[in-house]
Amino acid sequence: MMVILGMRLKDYLHQNRISYEAFAESIGYSYGGVLKWIRGDRFPRPSVIARISEATNGAVTANDFAKQIQEHQDSH
Repeated sequence: MMVILGMRLKDYLHQNRISYEAFAESIGYSYGGVLKWIRGDRFPRPSVIARISEATNGAVTANDFAKQIQEHQDSH
């Protein structure tokens, strides 16, 4: 599995050929929830971000979501 530090979840899943469904299952979350994070409609809670970071071997972290949140706020 490729590990690149500091990336969006969507990019990580694409580069590692992991489906949204499989990733959702691996962290114990719903496909719909993961899809909302990918689209930027919602952002995961800190406890879920910790699971995401663990599942991606640190490639996707809270800082990556913070950047995404800031970009989302700047665009509105």
